[in-house]
Amino acid sequence: MGKLDKDRFQKELGIQYCLARGMMPFLEVVVQNSTDLTDTTETLTDLDVLGVGLKGDGGLFKTIIDCKSGNKMSAMNRAFWASGVREYVSADDAIIILKNTPVRSHRLSALTLGVDLHDEASFQDLGRIYDLGFPAKKHYQSSLEGWENLFDAYASSGWAAPLSLLIQAVAPVTLEPATTFRKILAELRAVKGNFDPSKPSHIAILLDCAASAMVLWSTMARDIRRFYDPTMDRTLFERTLRYYLWGGKEAYAIRQQLSEKLPGLERPRAVELPQWDGLVQFAGVIVASPNSAINSAFLAKEASLKGLVSSDEVNDASVNKRLQADKNARTLCKLMLKYLVLSCQLPREFLAVTDKIIDSF
Repeated sequence: MGKLDKDRFQKELGIQYCLARGMMPFLEVVVQNSTDLTDTTETLTDLDVLGVGLKGDGGLFKTIIDCKSGNKMSAMNRAFWASGVREYVSADDAIIILKNTPVRSHRLSALTLGVDLHDEASFQDLGRIYDLGFPAKKHYQSSLEGWENLFDAYASSGWAAPLSLLIQAVAPVTLEPATTFRKILAELRAVKGNFDPSKPSHIAILLDCAASAMVLWSTMARDIRRFYDPTMDRTLFERTLRYYLWGGKEAYAIRQQLSEKLPGLERPRAVELPQWDGLVQFAGVIVASPNSAINSAFLAKEASLKGLVSSDEVNDASVNKRLQADKNARTLCKLMLKYLVLSCQLPREFLAVTDKIIDSF
C-alpha cells in the first residue's frame, strides 16, 4: 500500500467501521487461488478491508469492504464483482465505498446480491449507527500509519514473507483453522533463528502472529466445545483434541506411519504438535471462554501496532475499556504468546517485552 494511495481515506473509514462494530479488521487481504497447480502462489485479487467478528458461540462473521475512489467501473458492476468475491471467500456480506453517490435503484439491486453500496457520506452515517463518534480515531488500528509500519516490518525482513502471507491473507479467510494454525507454527519454527527480541519490528510481527492465531482459535474453541465433556478424562480429551488438530484420525494415522519410516534417532515416539502439554492446557482454558478469543486477537493487534507508533492515551483507554468488559482476553493473549514462544523455540525474552506492552493498556 503506497503512501499516496488514492483510497487511503476510504480504507481508514473501512477499518474504523470494523472497530465500531467490534470486528477485527484485516487490511489488503490477498485472495489466493484455491488450487495449487504451479510452483508459485497465484493471486486472484485483494480485499481492501476484511472485518472479522463474532457470530454466536465462537462462529465468525466476515464483512468485505471495497474502497473505490475512481469511477472506471459502474457501481452495479462493482457490486457483481464484490458478490462473487464474497461467495469465494465465504464472507457474509460486502460493502462498497464509492466516491460518487450510487443510483438509488442500484443500491437496492445490490442488496439482493449481499452488497451494500455507499458513498463516503452515507457510509459515515452507517458508522454512526454503531458509534456516535464515528469516524473518530480511538484505536491504534484506526490509523494507516501503524499498518504501514507493520507491513514495512514484514517487508524489511525477507525471511518473513511466507509468514506474512499466512498471517494476513490465509488466517482471516480459511475454512480450516486447525490446518492454518499448524502452518503458522511450522513457519515460525522455520524462521526462529531470525527473531530478535530487541527489535520492535520483530516484536510487532510476533504479536501479529498471536492476533491471527487467536482469530483461528475463536472457531477452533467453538469446535472443541462440541466434543468436550466435563466428565471425560484427560486421556480421552487429549486423544480427541489430537485428532481434531490433525484433521481427523485417518490424517493423524498417516502422519504417524510416515514418522515411523524415519531413521531411529529422528523417529518421534508419536506425532505431536510442539509443547503438546501446554497446548492441551491452553485448549482447556479457552474452551471455557471461547468468545474471549476475538477480544484477545484485538488486544494482540493493538499491541503489535502500538510498538510501531507513538503511544496515545485515547487509544490506550479504548483498549482498556474493551478489556474491562472481558476479563479473560488479556490472560488468553499472554497464554498464546507463551505457547508460540516456547513451541517455536523463539527467544524467551519475547515473553517479558510482549507482556509489558499488553500490560500497558
